[in-house]
Amino acid sequence: MSKWRLLNLGSIDGYTIQAVYEAIASSVGRGLTPNTVVFCYPSHPYVCVGVHQVVELEVDVEYCTSKNIPIIRRQVGGGTVYLDEWQQFYHVIIRSDDPLARLGIEDFFRELLKPVVKFYRSYGLPAMYKPVNDVVINGRKASGNGAAKLHNSMVLIGNVILDFNAEEASKILRVPDIKLRDKLVKSMKEWVTSLKNELGYTPSREEVVERLKESFESELNVDLVESYLTPEELSELDRVRQYISSREWLYGDLLGKEYLMMRYVPGQRVVKIREGHYIVYVDYRSSKTIRLIVELEDGVLRNIIISGDFFIQPINSLPTIEKELTGYKLNELISSRSSLISEVFKRYVLNSSGISPEDIVNALNKVVEVLNTYGIYF
Repeated sequence: MSKWRLLNLGSIDGYTIQAVYEAIASSVGRGLTPNTVVFCYPSHPYVCVGVHQVVELEVDVEYCTSKNIPIIRRQVGGGTVYLDEWQQFYHVIIRSDDPLARLGIEDFFRELLKPVVKFYRSYGLPAMYKPVNDVVINGRKASGNGAAKLHNSMVLIGNVILDFNAEEASKILRVPDIKLRDKLVKSMKEWVTSLKNELGYTPSREEVVERLKESFESELNVDLVESYLTPEELSELDRVRQYISSREWLYGDLLGKEYLMMRYVPGQRVVKIREGHYIVYVDYRSSKTIRLIVELEDGVLRNIIISGDFFIQPINSLPTIEKELTGYKLNELISSRSSLISEVFKRYVLNSSGISPEDIVNALNKVVEVLNTYGIYF
């Protein structure tokens, strides 16, 4: 049985939560520290946005600002979530040459979430793994998870939901019409659950952490040895925390393309700049949601932003794909049934889940369909 390190960091702020696993990944990836499991929870509420998402498309920024709720873009894929002290987080950081880290993304989730399934079943709850990245109880999400390769390490981050405030969670999400807010709250209550909801009470934090520890040890066949962050990790943590607190990181690849969002109105799908020049906003749902912002001039793709709650490795491959697709006629990209898109995807993407060349083609087809409904043809 191999020995892994356990760090129980307790209550920490959101920026530290989203920075610490990268700091540890750098250390684990260089062989300075062993594979590591981290337990922690938020000291204050915050909104966490997936690395491939566009903040303005997902979050009601005005509401968050008015309530002093930080918006933090993490280094891992997945969707936007509201997080507060009623969460218990686990991070798992594994060196890239470990057999677990060499699994494909879906197999990685399946294996690493076995301890989480066991944790819930220790309370007599019928938990199951649901691809790609959830643990569910009777079909309702009990744990959401993300994964990424960082610094020669594979990282899993996830949560146990102790209790869930659907009303507050709904307020942080952007909706096209305020009338839909009540419907969103109802939907959230139907597809998200918690230990309190399932058990009728909230177990103590200490009990939850101890059961998580036991589940990770037994399912991964490891011995978790309690330890501390090293001086090198603390230094790296300060650097990463400062970086992810910056505007440059929060708005990421949208910088320089702000004009594409300046004209965005929730629910409006086509904005006319002039005759033949349009900005189109579409959502396409496969196993995950893909959002496109497309600028077309006389049928030529002048700019494109691809965002969503999918997973793609390396995480910086998306801007390169976007750049490679610009300059082509939209009809050419679609009529070839993604030969160019497939080639670009194969060249830059090592691993993905929830997004594929076919998904991008289907999303671009939806752009054409939307334009046609407005009587616009190229």
